[in-house]
Amino acid sequence: MEPTQTNDTALRLSTASSSVEDSVARGQDLALRAVDELIEELWRRAASHQLDRGVRLSFPFYDDRRQSLRWRDFTVIPPGRIMFVPAFVVIAAEREISRVQADRQYTETTRWHLVEVLGILRQAFVRPE
Repeated sequence: MEPTQTNDTALRLSTASSSVEDSVARGQDLALRAVDELIEELWRRAASHQLDRGVRLSFPFYDDRRQSLRWRDFTVIPPGRIMFVPAFVVIAAEREISRVQADRQYTETTRWHLVEVLGILRQAFVRPE
């Protein structure tokens, strides 16, 4: 193989790797913005007592193995007549963080991203001391 062919192959691999990294960064950024919107919506609905009959969240995350946005669901408050308390989101997010950290179906990068997203959700509902 000639040196120019080797350089061309290396350049194509480098460009493809850069493209994948850009895709992952864009996907993660999109998921983070969607979670920010979810947090705003939760606070708006909590203020009008629309969350007092149960809360199940579905939020996006970027799966770098599949190269796509996916959704993760979890229950904050089971259906019923339980008044919404922000601490329930904190507890549910912490529980979900533990599940994500133990879940080996995702790559390390995707797990890190999920923990980051859940941490943002958790922090948005922590009461200032």
